[in-house]
Amino acid sequence: MEKYLEEYSLWRNSSLPEDLSRELEAIEEDKEEIYDRFCHCIRFGTSGLRGKMGAGTNRINSVTLKKATLGVSEYLLGRYGGGCVVIGFDTRNNSREYARIVGEVLCQKGIRVFIFGEPAPVPMLSFAIRELKLNGGIMITASHNTKEYNGYKVYDRFGNQIDEGKAALMEELIADQDPFRELEGTMTGKIEELPAFIKERYLEAIKANALFACDEEAHRKALGELKLCYTPLNGSGRDFVTTALSNIGIRKENLIPTSCQWKGDGNFPTCPSPNPENQEVFRQAILSAEASADKGNGEMAAKDMPDIIIATDPDCDRMGLALWDGETYVHLNGNQIGTLMFDYVCRNRVTREGVNSREKSDNIGVKRPIAFKSLVSTPLVEEMGKSYGVEVRNVFTGFKNIALEMEKLKEDEYFLFAFEESIGYLYGDYTRDKDGVMAAQLACLMAAEQRMLGSSLLERLEEIYRTYGYLETVTTSIYYKSEKDRVKMLDLLEAVCDGLLREKLKKHSLISDKCYHEQNMYMADFAGGHRVIIRPSGTELKLKIYIFARGETFGEAIDTGADIASSVREILNEGVQK
Repeated sequence: MEKYLEEYSLWRNSSLPEDLSRELEAIEEDKEEIYDRFCHCIRFGTSGLRGKMGAGTNRINSVTLKKATLGVSEYLLGRYGGGCVVIGFDTRNNSREYARIVGEVLCQKGIRVFIFGEPAPVPMLSFAIRELKLNGGIMITASHNTKEYNGYKVYDRFGNQIDEGKAALMEELIADQDPFRELEGTMTGKIEELPAFIKERYLEAIKANALFACDEEAHRKALGELKLCYTPLNGSGRDFVTTALSNIGIRKENLIPTSCQWKGDGNFPTCPSPNPENQEVFRQAILSAEASADKGNGEMAAKDMPDIIIATDPDCDRMGLALWDGETYVHLNGNQIGTLMFDYVCRNRVTREGVNSREKSDNIGVKRPIAFKSLVSTPLVEEMGKSYGVEVRNVFTGFKNIALEMEKLKEDEYFLFAFEESIGYLYGDYTRDKDGVMAAQLACLMAAEQRMLGSSLLERLEEIYRTYGYLETVTTSIYYKSEKDRVKMLDLLEAVCDGLLREKLKKHSLISDKCYHEQNMYMADFAGGHRVIIRPSGTELKLKIYIFARGETFGEAIDTGADIASSVREILNEGVQK
């Protein structure tokens, strides 16, 4: 009998929750479905364990979470003799219940547990670990995935998502666990609700990192005039974001809620794919923005339209942005937002501190500002950093890699800013994960500054392009349906590494290419400063393609990016058909 059928049989003959038993009974004649659920045990990816909820070793359910937690417990017992951890959860279906199951397993292993009293942003879990000096944490979330998904993020004592070394060690321990064996004895640990002051201190830390322009009085006045629409996408960000924005002077009457997405709801009824990277996610928020400017006759007053629309994903570690240009809302991609944020931070902190003059004798003691970004994020900020005296360092995809590098900073360096093109940003040293609450605050500060200057963020972005060159970023994907396709996906990437694109993209004048085998990533540089990066998603079954195209004008950059994207997709799709 094949391994996946053996696993299926083992589960069928074990004591399972009724819902999981019904699922397995329903698929007993469907070998393809059984394979998809039992072909392997769910593993750590870019951001923890993540998968569809349901019965099977390749799914998120009470059994696989128990198995994972038993392994994590062994790690904590071996390293700390037990210790204390915090467990958080978002608004997804089953998140609260899964958090309780995980907490009970930890307690039965003698580990003390704090658990969130309400759905909360992921970065608050990292903050809590650091604030309470805990041994780690676990967050139950699938971030921006659709409602069928859930996940399990593990954090270390620094508040960082575990790096690949820790993940590999934990996976070895997890593999040895039997989730069907009854744990012996009673709970020797303790479950307590996370102290309420942690939420207060987290929000205070975000407020303390509000970076104002030199003319703070005028800046605060502009914040009071700023009008915005916000949607938490039925996630955990609502109360946190609204409080943070109120703390910096956003007036309650100027913050327009997206009512149908205001309440926590793991079904995401009006937003099936709650990822603010995608333009369609803003549809309901735009309707709310238009309604707020409706004068009662069905016509909108352009001058009364909200200046910006902000969206955060369900676990509120990502923030997306749309800007009013006088006629319509323009959705920004993660690279554009990151570029604007980096520009704002450099102008309003680095320049003010005089870091550009640090080589002068009277500035010898000034620490050097260091920024981080993922390798698949826009290279434009590297050129911007040079003009401000900021070193921009690249890391592989995953904010855990940024967090790890933050811990390695030298005494004469300080953390300035970090971002990923997948709309994750961090300013401030209070947490070790990307933070949608902080990002919403920073977006309002940026928009208010431009309002104060009689300009807009779109105009500022154009100024940056004129200074550093026009760069179009295109992110596209090739999707796969089932686990059986994973081998095809990896075979296609191997063909790319073996020269598939090198042979067929000659018209774009390839200069050099490289495979990062440990990351399953391919990168190619072309004449004119264009770049292509291809890698499998760490959270979904798809091959991601990143394209950076330059041009003398934005139109030229867009056309070049579209041409390269079309060529790459055509070549890869041919590979898929083989």
